[in-house]
Amino acid sequence: MRAVDHYSQTACRAAVAVSLRAAPPRAARRVATRLPSRRMEPLGVQEVIAALHRAPLLTIEETRAALAAEPDAHGFYSWWLIDPEALPGVPTSPHPTEPVGLLYIGVAPGKVTSERSLSERFVDHTRESGRSTLRYALASFLYDQAAWKLRWRGKPLVAKPDDRKLTTWMQNNLRVQWVGRPKPLEIEAAVVRVMLPPLNRDHNQAHPFYETVGKSRQRFREAALAAHQRT
Repeated sequence: MRAVDHYSQTACRAAVAVSLRAAPPRAARRVATRLPSRRMEPLGVQEVIAALHRAPLLTIEETRAALAAEPDAHGFYSWWLIDPEALPGVPTSPHPTEPVGLLYIGVAPGKVTSERSLSERFVDHTRESGRSTLRYALASFLYDQAAWKLRWRGKPLVAKPDDRKLTTWMQNNLRVQWVGRPKPLEIEAAVVRVMLPPLNRDHNQAHPFYETVGKSRQRFREAALAAHQRT
């Protein structure tokens, strides 16, 4: 938007929305990586929620590439489950237009004292379970049925060969969307409470699946510690 100085904030947002609807899928992805303009006010709760629902959703590799092009961006990302049978018993929140269900909402930076970008934080989700709340939760639900071996390094982890299987599972079964927004922690609680991602812990105590997630994580922790004590 070269003429952004001549737009009101409302008109500028409307122009972005039109460009997203009119663009073909890959062009839409390029537009999406540049929201919002630095001259605009930060996106509000409903605008962030709408952006996290944008279609087409991205693969993990597509998301990594998009975030690499915006290495300093802060904001939100949403993780969506393609096939509910891949994670039985987890009640996802439905997408309004796509046949997927919401699992998790993340932010970067995750702490007021941190400056970590979305790109840096996203890499954590493709590494070991000890670096990622999402991987921790997924591992706690999948390790038993998948017969993955566990280990303990001050925290519960999936053994390295099986941790790679978790990464493959995520690549095959999850899709992602993201949006840039400075100081995302200011509105994180409101976004989580509206979107209801079942695997989030912070700001999500009212979710009916909250206690089940906590118990699953505790079983995972105890199983990893027991495996460590047997060695």
